[in-house]
Amino acid sequence: MPAERHQRPKRHSSGGGGGPSGERGSSSKPASGHKKPLPLEKRSADGIPGLSKLKGSIRQTKRLLAKDNLEPSLRVQTQRRLAALEADLATAQKRDVERKNGAKYHAVKFFERQKLTRVIKRAQRKIGGDKPLSGKKLAKAEAELADARVMLNYILHFPNTLKYISLFPSDGSSKEGKEDDDEDKGFKLPPLLSQDADGLDESARKRREMLLETKRLMGEGKLSTTPEEDGSVRRDVDLAPQAAAKKVEEKEASDAEDDFFEGSD
Repeated sequence: MPAERHQRPKRHSSGGGGGPSGERGSSSKPASGHKKPLPLEKRSADGIPGLSKLKGSIRQTKRLLAKDNLEPSLRVQTQRRLAALEADLATAQKRDVERKNGAKYHAVKFFERQKLTRVIKRAQRKIGGDKPLSGKKLAKAEAELADARVMLNYILHFPNTLKYISLFPSDGSSKEGKEDDDEDKGFKLPPLLSQDADGLDESARKRREMLLETKRLMGEGKLSTTPEEDGSVRRDVDLAPQAAAKKVEEKEASDAEDDFFEGSD
């Protein structure tokens, strides 16, 4: 017992020495020459840095490529790095636009989604109620139900890379403050899917095209035919023509980054 009491202070006194216990104590601190990992606070979930960091990296890479005495092998490597950085920049710009538009149009999408959900429930009650409809009334209720479901899918799958085109834009005759009474007041869906393209402005024409594309995807089974039940969003579908979407993305990106490459030469 006395021997054991004598060994305990010896174990504490060796914490700062060069023995094994001293090495364990110093291992908790990084060596002075250890490089810190790249900061992650400005990275997204997909691992791509933020816009500012990417812009700085591209400027530095272009300055390096501008040197005349750059070794051929290093030049090839740097060119590949530049291509990868520019691809990351395009992804980051798209992500930034999606985030901003998602926040900007969240309220109007929520309002329109609630309105359509009520229209769908109303149509379902008409079709399967105690007094079943027939003839023209039944066909009208079924058409209203089908159109409302298409419009609901339109909202759920509208690409956040584009400015949202409202289904029910507010005007002087709208009753936004009484949306909860739509069922009782006989709210009718606007004939957006049956509109003639002639005479429509650009926004209305794009909305019509995207609604028809939504209807087509539902017919092919690529979108749910009962979106009010699951509310799921398919990430692998695109309601907007690729060329139009790319054009809008490039315009919005250039508006925000029009002076991006200034001073990079």
